[in-house]
Amino acid sequence: MTGVPRRTVVQLDELPWWRPLVVQVAGAAHPDDSSLGVFIRQLGAAFEEQGHTVVESSNGDVDLLLIVTHIPTGPQPLSERVPEQTPPLSARTCGELGLRVGSRRTVVIAQIPEHLADLPHTEAVDIGRAVMARTAAPRVVLVNQDGREATLFTMEGGHPTETEELADRIRDRLVTAACARDVGDRYDVVHDALLATAWADSPAPGHLAAAGRRMGELGLLPDPVRIDRYVSDALASLYREFLGWKRLSEGMLFLYDPGLDAVVVTASGSWDVDKRDLRKDEVTVLHPQTHNGRLRVLAPEGLDPKGPSVEAWEVCALLSAVPTVRLSRSAAGHWVPDPDGERTAPLIRGGVHAHVGVSQADDTVIESVAPNRELYPYGFGCGTDLMADVAADTVARSQAVNDAADSRRYVRWPMLYHGEMAVELWKPGLPEQPLQGLLDAYAQSVRYTPDHVDQPL
Repeated sequence: MTGVPRRTVVQLDELPWWRPLVVQVAGAAHPDDSSLGVFIRQLGAAFEEQGHTVVESSNGDVDLLLIVTHIPTGPQPLSERVPEQTPPLSARTCGELGLRVGSRRTVVIAQIPEHLADLPHTEAVDIGRAVMARTAAPRVVLVNQDGREATLFTMEGGHPTETEELADRIRDRLVTAACARDVGDRYDVVHDALLATAWADSPAPGHLAAAGRRMGELGLLPDPVRIDRYVSDALASLYREFLGWKRLSEGMLFLYDPGLDAVVVTASGSWDVDKRDLRKDEVTVLHPQTHNGRLRVLAPEGLDPKGPSVEAWEVCALLSAVPTVRLSRSAAGHWVPDPDGERTAPLIRGGVHAHVGVSQADDTVIESVAPNRELYPYGFGCGTDLMADVAADTVARSQAVNDAADSRRYVRWPMLYHGEMAVELWKPGLPEQPLQGLLDAYAQSVRYTPDHVDQPL
């Protein structure tokens, strides 16, 4: 079995990436004797106890903005009771304080009568995304009215529920998220960086398109979710026009192309990309090494590329953290491992990110690397600097990556709360078609489902 432990106990302020934060509580008034009122007081005290500063007002210069709101009770399902406002709650509050709308610093908190701990994964994700969409908040905390549980929802589909020490543990989860800095938009476009002929000759876009189609067939990539699934047509139109929010396209694929000496990744879902049906202009070329703390998008001559998936930082971190291998071309023109080869490349040839849960994997075929919960106890959102650090830490602990005598060609690891990352390695016996062997491993040697992703405590 490959499940992660159900409980972790770590002193967050002893970890090297922890930092003291400025936290503001804003929003609707709440009775002090309500479960929500008690929780908010305890949460504020928990932040201060750990060394953070809690303020009642600010000019937006905060690390966490907690917006308290009210969700009406009634016979309708929870997702239907969340009020829709124009502008949405979080957008209005951010605008008043000068914060960017959609900032990951924003958390909406509300009280509900429902118990969420035992909900099926897909139902919990749907509830969380409905609240996020109607409030324009990237994170949501829902507190049960009896004060016995609190659930944190994240954009990636996480929904861990705390039933003990609610304030302390929700604090730790929120602090973990806030200590991670967004880097998804830290990239520069280098125009005309690739010859048009070199880009035309690259097989990587075709390989990624084929792998994306197969991932769809295997259930590793779901249908993209349109924003109007959760909000009215009018609000969906506002989101599209002013924020570029159209639909959520989960998952990511990447390949290292030795011919280009570059990494090719799927474009961001914000460009309305369906990764199960990729066109050539829906992949983006990156230099594998960052420059001055930023990624470099290598634009082919005459083309204006789409922005890369937010996981691009993780991909570059992986490629920088693994040993190198020498490659040469086979008689058929494919790159293959060769100790005397003409080209040096990172050991990782390619990989995928999928929002599925894994219950079992054949360790003789694919190595499963457990999460390092002593250093990264709660995980981080995609597109953050600390998620990239998690990726580098993970491959540093992989036996298949670091032991040349280990013949396994595939490595996987759980991304806490929302899915899987898996890579294939340039090793003898790897199929010539990129990502074919890795997806064969998932089809034959890994037991997975999109209907349940573990939510470890």
